Amino acid sequence: MIDMSLGSLLNLYQFSTGRRLFAMQQVLARAHQRNLPPLEAHIELCLEHDHQTRQLDARWSGKTGKPIHLPGEVLVQEIDSLVDRTLTALRNVAQAQADTAVSGDGIVERVGTFMREIFPAGVAAITSLPYVDELAAVDRIVGRLQGDLQPLVTVLHLERQAARLTQLAVDYRAALEAPKSTTTFGDVRSARARGQELMLEVVAMILGLYPRASGTDLDARTDLLGPIFQQNEAIRLYLRARRRVEDVDPATGDVDPDAPPSGPVESLVRDDDDNVTSTSTPAPTPR
Repeated sequence: MIDMSLGSLLNLYQFSTGRRLFAMQQVLARAHQRNLPPLEAHIELCLEHDHQTRQLDARWSGKTGKPIHLPGEVLVQEIDSLVDRTLTALRNVAQAQADTAVSGDGIVERVGTFMREIFPAGVAAITSLPYVDELAAVDRIVGRLQGDLQPLVTVLHLERQAARLTQLAVDYRAALEAPKSTTTFGDVRSARARGQELMLEVVAMILGLYPRASGTDLDARTDLLGPIFQQNEAIRLYLRARRRVEDVDPATGDVDPDAPPSGPVESLVRDDDDNVTSTSTPAPTPR
């Protein structure tokens, strides 16, 4: 049976999500200038889908070890950093009381007691712990700051730092106990494939609107399809150099070094001007 899918009929490379978004935003603007509501509506659908695909890209990339900021998600790394800074501030404010104390007023002794009870091995001994162990240590500190050491907290003016650490302990536990993302690369691959199909549908619609070989139809096709084929050419150059295709910032079109990895995909690599072979995208070249 003959394959009549758009992917078979239209010889375009597999776009990364950012490149599709960047190209389709430009096509949308040009379609709007030409007053093509049905085409605009379909492009809007493409953009909506790929914005969601980009979030899936980010979720999957986060699972592979690269922290990605997503709306509504609490990053354990962020909470851990805030806890570390608050513990350091707690020590620094207490030490400042001793450094500026008047001789004989007892502050130096109180600070010494506080440090021995809270940081017997120093702040770094706590901040360098694994997340779960650091949370346990912070819970212990918060308990003492609210319990037997509460009078020292007042005398040494540590109420603000103690209150901040108390709240961070709650946030830290919530972040650590939050359900982990269930996004798989299969989800990402399917979303990327659908994004490519939607883009090819846009190309087919443009060809249907302007099918003639010359004249105004050729001019319109050149204008509307220009952004797509510019990205296609950029991908061709990457593959010709046997390099992994780098994604771009959808807003600017500049290479985005922080973009989620595109992962292995089947791509067309031209060995010369006449031959086309199918191969997996090669590994990235160190920059």
